[in-house]
Amino acid sequence: MTALAGYWQVDGNTDGDDACHRMLSAQAMYAPGMADRDWGDDQVTLGIRLNRLLPEDAHDRQPLEGGGGRFTLIADLRLDNREDLARALDITADRLRMLSDADVLLAAFERWDVECVHRLRGAFAIMVWDAVNRRLVLARDHLGQRPLHYHRGRRNGRGFFAVASMPKGLLALPDMAQAPDMTRMTGFVALLPENGTASFFEGVERVEGGHVVVVTADGLTARRYWNPAPEMLNLPSHEAYAEGLRHHLDRATAACLRGAGGSVTSHLSSGFDSAAVTATAARQMAARNGRVTAYTSVPRPGFRGKVTRGRYADEGPLAASVAALYPNIDHVLVPPNGTSPLDRIDFGFQFCDRPILNPCNHVWINRINDLAQAAGDRILLSGQMGNMGLSYGGDTLYQELLSQRRYLALFREMRESVRRGRWRWRGAVFHAFGPVMPRSVWEGLRRVTGQEVAIDHVTLINPAKIGMAEEMARGADFDLGYRPWADGIAMRMMVLRRIDGGNFHKGALAAWGLDSRDPTSDIDLLEYCLSVPTEHFQRNGVARRLARTALADRLPAPLLNEDRRGYQAADWYEAVKADAGGIADMAEAIKRTPLAREVLDVDRLDRLVAALPTTDLATARGAVASYRLSLLRGAAVGDFVRRASRVN
Repeated sequence: MTALAGYWQVDGNTDGDDACHRMLSAQAMYAPGMADRDWGDDQVTLGIRLNRLLPEDAHDRQPLEGGGGRFTLIADLRLDNREDLARALDITADRLRMLSDADVLLAAFERWDVECVHRLRGAFAIMVWDAVNRRLVLARDHLGQRPLHYHRGRRNGRGFFAVASMPKGLLALPDMAQAPDMTRMTGFVALLPENGTASFFEGVERVEGGHVVVVTADGLTARRYWNPAPEMLNLPSHEAYAEGLRHHLDRATAACLRGAGGSVTSHLSSGFDSAAVTATAARQMAARNGRVTAYTSVPRPGFRGKVTRGRYADEGPLAASVAALYPNIDHVLVPPNGTSPLDRIDFGFQFCDRPILNPCNHVWINRINDLAQAAGDRILLSGQMGNMGLSYGGDTLYQELLSQRRYLALFREMRESVRRGRWRWRGAVFHAFGPVMPRSVWEGLRRVTGQEVAIDHVTLINPAKIGMAEEMARGADFDLGYRPWADGIAMRMMVLRRIDGGNFHKGALAAWGLDSRDPTSDIDLLEYCLSVPTEHFQRNGVARRLARTALADRLPAPLLNEDRRGYQAADWYEAVKADAGGIADMAEAIKRTPLAREVLDVDRLDRLVAALPTTDLATARGAVASYRLSLLRGAAVGDFVRRASRVN
């Protein structure tokens, strides 16, 4: 990845060079050891620090000028379809070998202007200055894997527009005061989708994933360019759908292996997605005599702790069954080493410019990153987006059957799901009829059955902010009662967009030198899955049916036949109990931060901390909601607000 900076001073570019240097210097961790390179005219300065991650980056000479001097481009990108673009642009194979991805992108912009974003695949953040029309064009890839932020301001009575990859670049500008954006923090504590342009810093906005922003002297316009409304496919057989899925997975994984050389690292849980990515990578790396190091997080040896129904604690055996199929996979089990979830809780602030969501999972993620860095690997594969595509379970089948008045088919599906142990009858009924229940009825039934979903039960939100959070949820058309969705496409798109992951990718690059790549986020793979009829994802009580069929050629039967899900960091409470003193200290630091007290329920925080030494987190009812979800996530938010507020 690469650090970008841009500065537009409409009434004369006198501050641009200094501003871009400040922004790039503040982002040096994302391109260590690289020098600034910039371009400027009488209004705009564009600057870049290039982090060379791809073989073709040897040819990268950004900033690039094109269109006879009309366009100047800088970009942080990996184009997964550069060969397809080259053919469309009449670029020969011999010439393509001497071009960076940025060169191909510039040619695409020269040919199709802003509309080129519809043709791009991969991960990208783009900035283009159009000297003829006096406009600055910004864009991010469909899911926002590369970040881009901006600030609209005035200095010495003169208006300016500044752009940087990360907020810390903008915060380095003169007169930019660092402060957390408390509206965004409230939404984050309430677990709302990260809609809108606000970042976690006041005055710093973000280009949303899948958006194009055009800035002129008259103002700013933004539009979402990726909003799929797919027509359902009508293929001749279930196997035909499975073959299509294999095709897209193979192609997406190959694109993510670009520049891997002889080795690559992957996450390997016992889930379908990371297993599919790891196995597919192993098959493709074998063709070049390459190897895959696959890391699996497991509980400590001898752990026998209780986990919730439908879960299992140790993902090691099933992950090992995947590795055993491929001689070129080096399988590494990663047990906990006693690290507290608080030990690196400042990772979000220091490297990502945003709070982390799940401190427990970051313990094992950070350990895997440490190991990958020590091994000298640069590419880390994952399958984070697979649940909404590759391994989608067909969650809205019941609602579709109900809306179609196919009541007998609905009953049969519910009966088979109960027989397979996926649901109890009560849960199946709730799942089927939840979307048509009033929210008050839904929440009442959940409370009666001991399945509390109230916002203050699973978060540490200040009770005074609940009304604000509910209003924000209504504005985002998000149901805080967490009823099942009736529209499967809308639900999956919401999940895909719920968290802006670009800053986390940057953080992994800065902290460990790892380029995070996720084949399951490939846009063509996702759009293919969105166009598959729901019945191919679930039938006769079998969820994830399409993945089970498609992946039978590369994953072991025991994994594909497992209906339960692994519970990552199942032994989380042991490290929490061991660090009761550290958690108490963290709570005191949070309480000393006025803005943290504004958004967090510090009275409940006090009660949880006081009860921690005598609470058996392994067996106490509500311990997961109170400690893993509420307290630890609240601590992540509080720590971020404290640091962003510069409170000691």
